Amino acid sequence: MKKLHHHGAAPLLTGLSLAMMLSGCQLWNSSAEQDTAEPVATSGYYSETIETERRVRVIDPDAAGYQRQTAPDRRAEVSRAVRNDRPQTYTVVKGDTLWDISGKFLHKPWLWPEIWDINPQIENPHLIYPGDEVSLRYVDGKPVLVVSRDGTVISGPGDANAMPPHENGVVRLSPQIRESSLSGAIPMIPGDAIQQFLVYPRVVDIEDLTDAPYVIGDFEGRLASASGQQIYVRGDLSDDHSDYGIFRQSKKLQDPDTGELLGYEITHVADATLLEHGDPATVMISSAKMETLAGDRLLPQNQNYVVHNYMPRVPQIEGEGKIISLFNAISQSGRNQVVVLNLGDREGVRVGDVMAIEHRGGRIKDRFSGKSHDYVNIPNTRIGVLMVFRTFDKVSYGLIMESTRPIHKNDVVAGI
Repeated sequence: MKKLHHHGAAPLLTGLSLAMMLSGCQLWNSSAEQDTAEPVATSGYYSETIETERRVRVIDPDAAGYQRQTAPDRRAEVSRAVRNDRPQTYTVVKGDTLWDISGKFLHKPWLWPEIWDINPQIENPHLIYPGDEVSLRYVDGKPVLVVSRDGTVISGPGDANAMPPHENGVVRLSPQIRESSLSGAIPMIPGDAIQQFLVYPRVVDIEDLTDAPYVIGDFEGRLASASGQQIYVRGDLSDDHSDYGIFRQSKKLQDPDTGELLGYEITHVADATLLEHGDPATVMISSAKMETLAGDRLLPQNQNYVVHNYMPRVPQIEGEGKIISLFNAISQSGRNQVVVLNLGDREGVRVGDVMAIEHRGGRIKDRFSGKSHDYVNIPNTRIGVLMVFRTFDKVSYGLIMESTRPIHKNDVVAGI
């Protein structure tokens, strides 16, 4: 039986079409302010799925007996995580990720937000670009990451090097505007590794699948179609969408402990564009990964996906889950590969949650104790770290950020 407790959630940063770097206005970015706020307390509740005897409890952070990790505790953890072999200064290059950059300064890259000092004069200070210089300083005994751009500190500890000289406590700044495309910003995690999972859903309920529009064939009556061909579709195609993905049911996702059906995994077959409504509707296959077959289903694209707004967070959870599916792998997976977890929104899992991946220890017989049937439980071995980048009700997607050994289906995931 899987049991997991969740202790709150932090809001996500919001991606923008343009990053306006305003170094001359004393404006506090509301998204940055939210990211540094304490998690919002949620009402405690207790829910259960009777048919599977699955019990999940969400704990009220204000309830008696709850101990939130204090700021000194976090600072101590960050201080211990600072690498002795860190560079004095690192210049960001194209292809970097914030996770990789923070890993040059910390043994635990997911602690990046704890030492990223937000400068209220900079809008979207979490965005950095190739050419920026990153260094680590100590302010009042605390490690702080400082980012400089074009010789100017844009995120730092607020000391004399980070802010212009001031008179009578008033900071005098000259307005400057820097306009930068989000496409050039350094993402937290590799965008190309997860993009397809953000554009389309990959786990659906059976009702969503059976109710989705379906392919009946092409204009020549063939049951298999390729890129560039027109196909006919029956079902409710929304007037609000013109771009669709074509999918095929792949396999059931079941909880390995309870047997509960968590959803259906679907395979992305092709992309398509709606040409004309009707019964049947006319659709053009714009690109294909494989042939489209009669019976394949259509689901609308998500046009609002963003890959820059992930902020790693250490989830306050008790208990464990499991990896129940590997993408693009048969028996094992590794770094920058996607896995599916049997934990989702209902368990309190949130985007940005960083979890440890562990191999189950099992039991071994002690042949030297002189006792018959003397078995010893071997502890789990940590073999990697993942970050959750998308959640559904009963499952979530995680990207493997680090791995020391191959990752397998049924490996354990737990709070880090």
